[in-house]
Amino acid sequence: MSSTAPAGALSTLTEEQRTAAATRDHNLFIEAGPGSGKTTTSAHRFGVQRFDPAHREDPRAVAAVSFTRAATRNLRRRVQRLWGIGAVTWPHRIVTLDSIMHDVLHDTLLAGLLVWPNQQRLWPDGDIRLDVKDSWTSFGSKQFNRTAYRLTVVGKDVRIETGFVAERRSAVPITEILPRLREGICTHEDVREVLAQALAVPEIDAFVTSRLATTTRALVVDEVFDANDLDIAVIEAAIRGGVAVTMVGDPWQALYVFRGAKPHVVPDLIARSGAVTASLSTSFRWDTAEQGRLATDLRAGAGITLPVDDAATDLKDLDVVLGLWWKPLWDLGEGVLPLAFHGFKGGYEEAAATLLLNHVTRTIFDLDATYLNDALTVLAIQDRDVPRLLEPALQAVAETLRAGDKDSVIAAYRQLVEVIATVSPRLLRAPHYRHTDRLALIQSRLRYSGRPLPGLTTHQAKGGEWDAVGVQLSGSEREALASGLSITEDTHRKLYVACTRARRRTAEVRAFDAHV
Repeated sequence: MSSTAPAGALSTLTEEQRTAAATRDHNLFIEAGPGSGKTTTSAHRFGVQRFDPAHREDPRAVAAVSFTRAATRNLRRRVQRLWGIGAVTWPHRIVTLDSIMHDVLHDTLLAGLLVWPNQQRLWPDGDIRLDVKDSWTSFGSKQFNRTAYRLTVVGKDVRIETGFVAERRSAVPITEILPRLREGICTHEDVREVLAQALAVPEIDAFVTSRLATTTRALVVDEVFDANDLDIAVIEAAIRGGVAVTMVGDPWQALYVFRGAKPHVVPDLIARSGAVTASLSTSFRWDTAEQGRLATDLRAGAGITLPVDDAATDLKDLDVVLGLWWKPLWDLGEGVLPLAFHGFKGGYEEAAATLLLNHVTRTIFDLDATYLNDALTVLAIQDRDVPRLLEPALQAVAETLRAGDKDSVIAAYRQLVEVIATVSPRLLRAPHYRHTDRLALIQSRLRYSGRPLPGLTTHQAKGGEWDAVGVQLSGSEREALASGLSITEDTHRKLYVACTRARRRTAEVRAFDAHV
């Protein structure tokens, strides 16, 4: 330990946590179940490697990565609280794995191993700087169309291929995309597509391995079971380069299969790396023996049946309601206010309604709507302080909804259109039930006689904990719990996460007419 580290930095940890954080093993896998102090242990592991006196003169970075910005922010805050803000001064950093992918592709372009379309005109002085966006909705609305594009690697050239898909789907047309690609603008998905192909070229794979070795001495990978094939390839490149890699996660909490995660191949990655396993077996989350037994039984595959709370009468004893999908949370009734309408699709009207929903959730819960940033991007709002500046105008829309009947929804929608026009160049369409239905959902919650509970999906709840948690279940999900969960089933892992967020009590929440 370095004298730079805070006195007694590891003294509050359990023996298991201290061993995982301070071990001298080069490659390490920390298996951490719910409530076992995973983030704290990861933060200590980062600090130990950052301030290791044996590497005081080593200019290379200690880096930590996760797969979401929320998880990254959480880990960064924990590191700064434990080790001080100097722990993450350049080159040391805590970022999303997408940021690492961007850097790797950028270095490959600088080295001349890849050539971006129109590269010579874009960067004649060789100062290559891709402008990487979250999505193309910054430049246009999704529309039903068949146009498609793909970036391919042919030799050294990155090429743009265009074509059509078999059936129309909601997507930004390529007429909005192609000019941006030729100007050096792309998405994180484009970066990943190009890099995945490039790493199949031995020369580029060797370059990436060498580049990671010369820039990074230690890497902490949070939630490693959410890694996909490309993520695993980059982690393995770091391992081959001699980077000390710490992988942290719980196979029971792998939720991102829909993004291509391959939790079933991670054990092979761990084995190939020669990583030593450190298990955090003690959970500090459970305040009741009942909740501890529930978690143990779920992990053992034992069948369980949750006690049932009635959404019409029993919500007062809960802190939050979780579900696998957004729509069933809305269907529970006015006592539950979900933080999103559905998975964000990218329409202007949906984005405007999300800004209003965000105002309501901020007012009631002090929580942002889940897709607030996506909504701002779609509406071409660059200033992230706009939701705060719009509070009086959005409150007026909310009051129209609260005070009126069903017809007031149309009036409120027209108000919202006017509000959005003051901050966004996007033109919203005339009132239509597909656009106003979202406001009707908000209205029912505003007119609820009590204080509604926040509703979140399992993905948003991962990493969180509350005293008492309600879980919305479909019939098949209820049957899965009763039959016993399997770690290999994606839905079962989601149910496991939902049922292990509570410190004291987990109950099923059903609408009053759904007691079947």
